[in-house]
Amino acid sequence: MENIYLPRTEQVISVWEALAEFQKELYPAGMNKIVESDHDIMETMGLGGNNAEFDKLLESVDVGQLSSAKDIPVKPFQPHRITCKQKMAEMPPKAARFKCVQQAFSRAKDQRNIDVKLRYNHHKYMERRQDPESVKDLVPFQEMLLIIRFYEPFKYKPGRRIGHPKFHQEFYVLSSQYLTELKDKIFCHCDSGPFYEISENRTAETTETIPKSGFFFIHNTFYNDFRDDANHDYSAVIQKWAERQTLIGELKTKRMEETRFGDLKFRLGYPQLYQHQGNCEHLFIVSECRLLATSDILTKDRYPMLNSYGIGRDVPCNVCSLCQAQYIVQNSNRHIFDPAYICENCLDSYHYDENGQKIGEFDLYKFSLMMVLKNEESESEASTSQ
Repeated sequence: MENIYLPRTEQVISVWEALAEFQKELYPAGMNKIVESDHDIMETMGLGGNNAEFDKLLESVDVGQLSSAKDIPVKPFQPHRITCKQKMAEMPPKAARFKCVQQAFSRAKDQRNIDVKLRYNHHKYMERRQDPESVKDLVPFQEMLLIIRFYEPFKYKPGRRIGHPKFHQEFYVLSSQYLTELKDKIFCHCDSGPFYEISENRTAETTETIPKSGFFFIHNTFYNDFRDDANHDYSAVIQKWAERQTLIGELKTKRMEETRFGDLKFRLGYPQLYQHQGNCEHLFIVSECRLLATSDILTKDRYPMLNSYGIGRDVPCNVCSLCQAQYIVQNSNRHIFDPAYICENCLDSYHYDENGQKIGEFDLYKFSLMMVLKNEESESEASTSQ
């Protein structure tokens, strides 16, 4: 597949090999353990228990000594908390002759536009704090932490670009976890389906059990979910098609429930594929792969952990333009749009009579853009912006 969509990064990361390589870098020369505390540093430097000399050494290398009262104060950059543009520091008249200062003033208008864009971005962040009462059962630097970004289902036509990928969700996962643990955490509206035609009976509830089939396609390998015997192998038809192509190459197949993230090989930033519910396709990338640090949450039950998610815009009703659409109307002889998005009130008044009988011919399907994270309800208090 990489022969068609050429990668921009050459390095292929093997997670277990990267873990071993990173851990070697953490061991200072002459030590057989990772330096995690001041006591370890003192032991390495041969200071023993001489705290006074150690404190004096820390003071001598403190970066605070590099600061000056004339320095422009540095504030943490948090886009979601931008309220107004920061005031520029007063510039001496002599500084105006420098081109860098002239460029800074000329870009002031563009910077205001960037600030507004960041302020109204449609990302929501989960609060990531270590619960003081939770058990810390993870050891720093003994796991790899992968950051995986998913994008909304996309439309594709050969030779034609239809918009840009829209951010959907970002997860933190551990190298020791199975792929199925992440799959069970991913939220998608298609998982609420299938969406049957309900124009004759809108209150009917489906009792049919739908198989949760799906696969991850990562570095020319299909990882299928076969935990349930009823799950379908979506990759089989793709492999048959790929055998007739000359540029794709060999495609492998493995079981998702038997594969850990540490077993994977991938390129950072290279698009991979998650497909489920038939033809619902999500692009995703591994944006970061690093050691689990002391600043991370050290409770394994919190992973895979949702870090952020995109907030989709509401789809207004095509009739009243006041309420959010709740249904999709297709093949209607009374609408100028096909499909038409319509709210509950307009549906009742425009498509049904007083007795609840259909007016005209149309097909009706449920529709919702509300993101309900059932797995995160226990952490709803933590769903504030960082």
